[in-house]
Amino acid sequence: RAAVAGSQGGPTLTDSVVSTLDPAPVEARLFYKGLPYGSEAQLGPLDVILNRGFALAQTDRHHRRIFEYEYGFAHVRNALAHPGRAIKRAGGWWQFLRKEILPLSYKPDDVKWYTNYTGHIIEGGIHTRRLQEWYRSRGVPIPGLMAGMTNLAAAYLNELYEHPRGKQGNAGTVADLYFFDLAGIALFSINPVARFFAEQLGLTVWTGQASISVPAGQIENNANYLVFKIPWGVLPKTSVFYWSGIGAQLGVTLHRADGLDVSIGLGKDAKRMATDPRTGDETADLSTFAAGLFVDRNGSLLASIHLSEVEHRLMKINVYPGVLHENFGAWAVVSHDLEVRIGLSNRHWLGAGLGLGW
Repeated sequence: RAAVAGSQGGPTLTDSVVSTLDPAPVEARLFYKGLPYGSEAQLGPLDVILNRGFALAQTDRHHRRIFEYEYGFAHVRNALAHPGRAIKRAGGWWQFLRKEILPLSYKPDDVKWYTNYTGHIIEGGIHTRRLQEWYRSRGVPIPGLMAGMTNLAAAYLNELYEHPRGKQGNAGTVADLYFFDLAGIALFSINPVARFFAEQLGLTVWTGQASISVPAGQIENNANYLVFKIPWGVLPKTSVFYWSGIGAQLGVTLHRADGLDVSIGLGKDAKRMATDPRTGDETADLSTFAAGLFVDRNGSLLASIHLSEVEHRLMKINVYPGVLHENFGAWAVVSHDLEVRIGLSNRHWLGAGLGLGW
């Protein structure tokens, strides 16, 4: 608790320690400021791998026992080796451009370009940039390359997990791995662009305290929220709050002078992802209601409550490191069958947590 209370404004001791390793001043770090609390305190390469690589574990369709999973290696290999075939299977180049690349269609089944821009360019770019700043703060050589490789590994894993037992490549995988993921890494390496998203749009990424449960070997409590806090001038000390991920929520953020923000959102969660066996097109079922309450300080998520109609996560409660304990965070997930799973995270575990569940 003292770690949170002692960081209200001005450089902290942690800032000074991090600055001795990182040649960039604290103010120049846009997505990682070395805060000793919240979601930023648990940042690490495993945070990106587990939350981004297994993003679809939040839906009901995907098996969460990741060590027993039948990953789609043949699917990804064929998509990358034969992109023309994958695009032809999806209806040809025109359909590929209007659905995956350019915002030319707004039909619900055709707006794959939206998740490509938000989930791969912006979210993936932020993940890379904040991890680059994290690597640099710890003196890791060539931090930009290391961060890019980590993010691409998570993106590759995401495609393997998204298409279990898949054989044929599809156009979505081609678009993600050959264009959008690489574009995000390149775009957020440009300082003015990264600064615009961080400072003008109040944009960041909040991740879950992703954990591997024992003895089941399941991934639990992972999440990836691309968060916007957009000033609007309608009510004093408030912003429009919007997060996008496996679902979306819209609401309002209340700002306090000490850097503490409280955000409330209402929206939809993706219950499952359906894949057309003929074309390989993926469609999200966004029919389930969702709501969330989020508390953060200086952009680092301290605690959250997430309600959803998705079967295995009726309610998720997260309290991050630096709130109840200097190093440990805790979480609990309750399913619609009232099955309870609990776990811990630690700011020194490189972004992975440990859970209890069968």
